[in-house]
Amino acid sequence: MTTRLATIAVRQKKSFARDVVFAAFVALAAVVSITGVSVAAAAANTHVAQR
Repeated sequence: MTTRLATIAVRQKKSFARDVVFAAFVALAAVVSITGVSVAAAAANTHVAQR
């Protein structure tokens, strides 16, 4: 028989794992976004330099 405290502890562990996964996806999205902006900026600079 599990106690209420044990149930709460299990829920917190699951919640923490979900939060870590969410933070990893947010970090990945940030890296992809920054990379995309830097590539676009480099392309714009190259295009301006060719004129």
